[in-house]
Parts: sequence; C-alpha cells; structure tokens
Amino acid sequence: MNLRHLKTKLSRLNLTPAAREAAALKAQFRCEDGELYRQGRGAEVLADRMKNLGLSEAGKTELVTVNGVRIRR
Repeated sequence: MNLRHLKTKLSRLNLTPAAREAAALKAQFRCEDGELYRQGRGAEVLADRMKNLGLSEAGKTELVTVNGVRIRR
C-alpha cells in the first residue's frame, strides 16, 4: 500500500462527531431508499433525488449521487 492510499483511508475515518453523524445519516438514507426500491417505489426515490439535486425532467443527464445511485435521463 502506498502513502496516497494510506492517506485516503485515514481521511475517510469518522473521527469527529460530525463525521460520524453524517455517516450515520447517509447509511439511514441508503436503507430507506433500498426499502423503497424493494417495494417497487423506485420511481419516487428517483424523482425525489432529482428534485433535491435540482435536475429537471427535460434533457439528458447522467449523475451519480452520494449514495452511489446512477441517474440517467
């Protein structure tokens, strides 16, 4: 492992309370989104993510969200 990889791994540790809270919220959102997808409500999740990110229904767009979901329009 080179120094750059080690530095990246260390920077991703959740050492501060704010970083731990943000990581917990991301995990919660991922779980909620996953549950909605399993229920067949993926279109709702997609529409909500697009609205939150300021994307419109018109035009072609490809975007990867923080949760790793790839949105193609």
